[in-house]
Amino acid sequence: MVEDKVVQDVNGTEGTGIWSQLEAVRLHVPAPSLTTAHFIRLASAFRADRKHIQEAFGGQPPVQEWSEAKRDRKAVVESLRRAVYAVFLASFIEGLNIIDQADRKNCWSINYADVVQIWHDGCIIKADYITDMLAEHFQTPSIDRDLLHNAHVAQGLKDAFPALKEVVAKGVDYNAIIPSLSATLEFLKYSTSTVLPTQFYEAQLDYFGKHMFDLKSEPIGKPETGKHHFEWRPA
Repeated sequence: MVEDKVVQDVNGTEGTGIWSQLEAVRLHVPAPSLTTAHFIRLASAFRADRKHIQEAFGGQPPVQEWSEAKRDRKAVVESLRRAVYAVFLASFIEGLNIIDQADRKNCWSINYADVVQIWHDGCIIKADYITDMLAEHFQTPSIDRDLLHNAHVAQGLKDAFPALKEVVAKGVDYNAIIPSLSATLEFLKYSTSTVLPTQFYEAQLDYFGKHMFDLKSEPIGKPETGKHHFEWRPA
């Protein structure tokens, strides 16, 4: 049986994951599906260390069987298919958003239809259905390149959301290791929300260092320093 130990990031023979994460952070692009997948790959390399941690914990959380799979295998497989589709599509969106921000910063004038075509028939990435859909989107050069703004793409993710949520919930219940599935679920939740718990961060930052904040009653602005400060006192 193949050992669960991917070492290419550590020994320097694979750089794509590292470059993607570095660029995502540097360019301020949320890319949790990609980042989390890379983190588990890094953890994978250090199998001996994981063995020591397992011993320190006295074992690992027991992975249980998805009992519904025995009763309705077809429905479970369909839920898994939809959930995995959501992760794949989110990963493409995150990757393209990273490229887009780098393109804007460096004035590269990238042809995104060509990029998608490479992913259609690449040596590693082969995703004909998704890439055909994205290629159609990028036929218009001046179009909004953030695919989360595209109604057709958004509908695909919306349709897959219940299955993704179901699979993640079952994974948590059964102690399955599902980092990118769960990260994608959270990505979709916070990307579609205008009420995030980060408003508490913003208040804390203003309290600790007078970093200023905006108000919800004001028009939504760009990611710039707010206009307000409050002299916070104990309740």
